[in-house]
Amino acid sequence: MTELWNEIWQTIRRNRLRSFMTAFGVFWGLLMLILLVGFGEGIFGGIVGSLSSIPSNSMFMGGNHTTMSYKGFGKGRSIETDNDDLLLIREAMGKKLESLTPMNFVNGSGLTYQDRKYDATLVGTHGSYYNVLPQQLLYGRYINDIDLHEHRKVCVLGLDVYETLFPGGGDPCGKLVKAGGIYYTVVGVVKKLSALVNLGADINRSVILPLSTTQLTYNLGDNIHMIIVTLKDQYSVSDLEDKILSGPKEHHFVHPDDKTAFWSFNLKEALDSFKMLFAGINILLWIVGCGSLLAGLIGISNIMLVTVKERTQEIGIRRALGAKPFTILSQILAESLALTMAAGLAGLMLGVWILHLTDTILKANPASPDEFSMQNPHISFGVAVAALVVIVAGGLLAGSMPARRAMKIKAIEALREE
Repeated sequence: MTELWNEIWQTIRRNRLRSFMTAFGVFWGLLMLILLVGFGEGIFGGIVGSLSSIPSNSMFMGGNHTTMSYKGFGKGRSIETDNDDLLLIREAMGKKLESLTPMNFVNGSGLTYQDRKYDATLVGTHGSYYNVLPQQLLYGRYINDIDLHEHRKVCVLGLDVYETLFPGGGDPCGKLVKAGGIYYTVVGVVKKLSALVNLGADINRSVILPLSTTQLTYNLGDNIHMIIVTLKDQYSVSDLEDKILSGPKEHHFVHPDDKTAFWSFNLKEALDSFKMLFAGINILLWIVGCGSLLAGLIGISNIMLVTVKERTQEIGIRRALGAKPFTILSQILAESLALTMAAGLAGLMLGVWILHLTDTILKANPASPDEFSMQNPHISFGVAVAALVVIVAGGLLAGSMPARRAMKIKAIEALREE
């Protein structure tokens, strides 16, 4: 065995440049495979991490247009959800309900403080919005039930709004800001904690008001633009979606089978679809990476064929001296496997080191909460084992054709070869 590996080493040394260039294809192919899979896991982890603080057992809904006639009402009616829908949903869900968050949006409202101005989106909502959308309270407090009950003209500023209107910093609570000729007392400042999530509006660029205040001040009546229904973890929004919509449908005289009168968005189903999409992308990354690796393996096979051709006389002499076919076969396969394993392991180790270095840099320089960043780029142990299996199988496959050609060489013909 020692003689075999010494001979392989001597063969590689005699053709250093060719051996290096041949092995580089495998090295590069496996390196690309590891980096594609590893960084793909990091991007997926970053997206899931950004969404993890949002209650996944949630459904978003609002009014749309009817497509079926019902109880004397024609199709094509515009449906708008309202305060009564909140009561009906709460009654239907009962103890299954975790929170119920209505939202109204008033766009194009220039918010001013002294000589500074910001074109913010006014968001009318309840205090539960703080838990539905990841936020951090920087100053003061959030909207509460007393604000809603008394229709108070109070507001919570998003971070960008606060920094524009109060560039000097400091606690703005108690200050008066004006929107559309109406003054609001600032009671708090918040910033969003997820770079990927904006429920109807970017929280950093918004001003949060009590829902009742927006309805009264901006002539919205009891209309609600969007309702977020969050159930307790032991209940499935998908299973209860029809029951959630049954009350609003009856209230607005909508046919029970009309699927378009209300739009709805199931967050859990969306997350499951995203996971399936990423699984497909991951398969595509494997195909691309394995394609690069295959190109390197084909290069090794071609070079081994050239090597067999160059060593035809040597192989013929060894056959004439009594070398068994298995000996010739094992030598060619061993040379191919040695090149493949050396290049593949080098690519694997470098890829893992790059992923580890990237993860270390990301942890040492964390992104701000409202900026997307990949998390923990890595490959699993199973992927590493699969990569090694691919290397071994590829090395044997790359050497099999040259090895078979070497076994067919006859001693007499080989000695005549020039």
